[in-house]
Amino acid sequence: MDISNQEAETAPVVDRRSGLAVAGALLVANMCNYTFQIATGRLLTVDEYGLLAGFMSAVTIITVATSALQTTAARSIAAKENDPERRVFFDGLTRSAMIGALVIGAVIALSAPILARFFNIGALPILLLGLYVIPSSLDSIAAGRLQGAKRFRGLAVYSAGQAIAKLGVALLLIGVGLHVSGLVGGLVVSSGGIALWGMAASRNVGSIETHALSPEVRRGFVAFLLFWVILSIDIAFARAFFKPGEAGVYAAAAVLGKAVLWLPTMVTQLLFPHLADRSARGEATGSVMGRAALVIIGLATAAVGGLYLLGHRVFDLLYGSRYDGAAEIAWKVGLAMLPLALVNLLLFHSLARGAHRFLLWMGLAATAEVAALYLGPKTGTSYACILGGTGGVLLVLMMPKTAWRRLPIAWRH
Repeated sequence: MDISNQEAETAPVVDRRSGLAVAGALLVANMCNYTFQIATGRLLTVDEYGLLAGFMSAVTIITVATSALQTTAARSIAAKENDPERRVFFDGLTRSAMIGALVIGAVIALSAPILARFFNIGALPILLLGLYVIPSSLDSIAAGRLQGAKRFRGLAVYSAGQAIAKLGVALLLIGVGLHVSGLVGGLVVSSGGIALWGMAASRNVGSIETHALSPEVRRGFVAFLLFWVILSIDIAFARAFFKPGEAGVYAAAAVLGKAVLWLPTMVTQLLFPHLADRSARGEATGSVMGRAALVIIGLATAAVGGLYLLGHRVFDLLYGSRYDGAAEIAWKVGLAMLPLALVNLLLFHSLARGAHRFLLWMGLAATAEVAALYLGPKTGTSYACILGGTGGVLLVLMMPKTAWRRLPIAWRH
């Protein structure tokens, strides 16, 4: 590697103001998201909250599965594969994504009777879940356009806007007496409105003619779907197999425990366009990845420590005494997020390079986790151990052979 490449690898990925903007937006977005969780936890019964949490885990899986569209849009723009002269609202990627969303939504709607029985919820939320695929797809494309163009401050405003709208609509609907079905319907409306605004604001980056069924999109779809199944399926299993009250307590613990991924997610958002750009030019990314891994480890460890020391006070303040026992589970779930935070970083690195072997490991890990959750003890501590064990094994399988040697080098930088 020559001197210019060494300097490029050690240069800042983004300027300080953009980094602070994204960090601030992430703080606002997560405060809104967690206020949504806390408000629903207080205003709904414990049983209703467990029901909502189980359904929201399915919403999360859809949201992250459509994130394949975000990484595809971001990578296309960062690698200069878009047409900057053609500025349209519905480009090739968007048109094909809408067709795919309609098909997936129809499949979910047709599966409503089976899904409603398994998750012990009514059919209406399942039908709304199918409808949610459309705004979720548009949301991902709009965010990807801004991310790929490295318009991080615009991305920050957009992300915060989505979270604020979600919280505002939810509080309004709870105020008029609507519960789970109303909240899900409100989520569809608020997400759709902000997504259309984001699409209009980002169309000046140029059109992306990649098809939504291209190999790149399919690879990202499978990767994100598997990752968030690994991360979220425990909520659905808790709803299905725990007693209703215990499911609500575990859902509250998982909400705060998985907050350990907050700041590590910001790191990958900022890093991905840089990785895609360097990979497209055939340049090394090892030093950047090493530094990012150390930052993620530090942030996640500090968050787990905070949960362990302050968990009881936080739950008493936010949720009240009805969720007794959640604090003891929350820090264990947070500890399980440590390896998964690094898995998330490696996932984005693999997508930036166009790799695909890692999908095999993720598929095996998801299958093993589902089997363990089904066969293992039905307790919060057991579920946390299964999450952590799955993440640890997957991290070892996905880690490049040279990565362990780069961590000490990254530390010196």
